[in-house]
Amino acid sequence: MKKIIVCGAGIGGMVSAILLSAKGHEVSIYEKNDEPGGKMGEIRRDGYRFDTGPSLITMPFVFREFFDEIKREMTDYFELTEIDSSCRYFWSDGTVFNSFTDKAKSEQELKKVFGDDTSDSYFRYLEYAKIFYNLSLEDFIGSDINIRNYLSKEGIKNLFRLISGRSVNDLSNKFFKEKKLKQMMDRFATFSGSTPFLAPQFFSVIPYIENEYGAWYVKGGIYKIAEGLRRLCGEFNVEIHYGCELKDISQNNKKITSLKFRSNDGKTLETDKFDTVVSNFTNSSGIMDKDYFKNDDWANSAFIIKAGMKKKFSELSHHNIFFADDYEKEYIDIFEKKIPSDDMTIYISISSKTDLNDAPAGCENWFIMVNAPYLNPGTDWTEKYSRDYCNRIIDRLNRFDIVFGGNIHDHIEFCDIFTPEDFKNKYNCENGSIYGLSSNTLYTILKRPKNKSDKFDNLYFTGGNTHPGGGVPLCFQSGRIISTLI
Repeated sequence: MKKIIVCGAGIGGMVSAILLSAKGHEVSIYEKNDEPGGKMGEIRRDGYRFDTGPSLITMPFVFREFFDEIKREMTDYFELTEIDSSCRYFWSDGTVFNSFTDKAKSEQELKKVFGDDTSDSYFRYLEYAKIFYNLSLEDFIGSDINIRNYLSKEGIKNLFRLISGRSVNDLSNKFFKEKKLKQMMDRFATFSGSTPFLAPQFFSVIPYIENEYGAWYVKGGIYKIAEGLRRLCGEFNVEIHYGCELKDISQNNKKITSLKFRSNDGKTLETDKFDTVVSNFTNSSGIMDKDYFKNDDWANSAFIIKAGMKKKFSELSHHNIFFADDYEKEYIDIFEKKIPSDDMTIYISISSKTDLNDAPAGCENWFIMVNAPYLNPGTDWTEKYSRDYCNRIIDRLNRFDIVFGGNIHDHIEFCDIFTPEDFKNKYNCENGSIYGLSSNTLYTILKRPKNKSDKFDNLYFTGGNTHPGGGVPLCFQSGRIISTLI
C-alpha cells in the first residue's frame, strides 16, 4: 500500500483519488479553494443557478465504466439526461441551424437549411473522423502517451494519419463548399483551446463523438458530478483538505520529498509522509521545469458572463452559438495578435431550458462565453475594461435582432464577469489558459505534460492540462490512466 497525496480536488484529482483508494492505497487531497470541482463550479444568486465551467457532457460510457470499476451505481450519485439538440447555431444574416444527434433529424435539418447536397458530405465527414476515433480510442484516449504503441509498421502508418499536416480547417474545405458548414465544424477545435486553422485534423473526432454518443446534461446541474465525486471521496476514506494551496516542494534524487501548502489563514503546512504525488494542475512552483513556462503557444482563455435575464427567449435552445461575421479574423485576433476580438463568436448556455428550477419563473440563466487570448502584455483585464468588453458582447448579440427583437440590456437583471485573470488566480491556469499548452501543432502537443512526470519519479499529472485532454470525460480518463500507472 502506498500513501498518496493528490494536489487539487478537480475532476481528475478526485477520480484519481477514488480509484487509488479503491485499490487499497491511502489517499488525501489538498485543495486551494473551499469547494471541490476545479473549473467545474456552481453559483447561485437571486433565484438563479449557474454551472460556471463545463456545460455539455459527451461520452457517457466513460462515466459508466468508472462506476463499474468502483462497483457503484452512477444514478445514485448523478443522473445524465440526453438533449435532443446539441446546439442551435445563428448567423447574422438570419440563418439558423439546429444540430441534432439523431441522424434522421440531422439529415432533414441539413437539407432544409443548407440544401439537398450537404447532408451527404456532412455524414462522409463524420465517417472520416470516425477513423481517428477508432485509431485513438485505445492507444491515445484510453492510455498514457507511449511512442511504443506506434513502433510497428501499422502503428507508424496510424501515427502519420493522426499527425498529418492537414488542419481541421483544411479538412472542412475538403468536404464542404458551404461556408457556414465549414464554420460550424471548425469551431470544435476550440474545445481543445486551439484554432482550427492550425489544429491537426485529428480533432475532427470531437464532432464525431458528439454525434455518435449524443449531448448530455446532468439533472440538477453539471456540478452534481463534482458533488457526487466528493461524496465518493468520503465513502472511500479520501479526506479533502480545503483552503490549502501548494506553494513549494523539496526534492532529492529525482523524487519529491516534501510538500509545503499555505492555508487560507496564512499558515504553512508541510508534509513528507507520502510515497507518491498526483497533481491536478501544472502551474506550481517546482513541479514543472522553468522551460515549460517559456512556451508561447498556450491554449486560449475565455471571458464569461453569468447573466440573470428577466425574460424568456423562445428562439433560444439549451446551447446556442452566434457566429462572428469574419471567423478567420477572430482567430487571428486571439492566437496571433493576442487581443480580444470585437467580432466575436458567442456561446450561450441556458440550463433553465432543460431544468426550470435554474431560474425564476419567466426568467432565464444565461452562461455567456467567448474565446479570449491567454494573459499577455497586450490586454489588461481591469474592472473597467472587463465591463466595457461585457457591454460589447451584449451589443454584438443585439445585432441578431431577428432573435432578440429589442435591446438585450433592458432584460438583464445582473451580470457577473469572469476573466482570463480569474482563471489564473482561482484555478492556477498557466497564463489564464483553459487547457495549458495548445494543440495547435504536433510540437506543442508533445510538450504537454505526460501523465507520469519526466522530472520526478513519484509525480503524476491528471486533469485537462495533461493527457488525454480537456473536457469532463477526458479528465475522468486521465484519472483512470494514472491510477493504472501508479
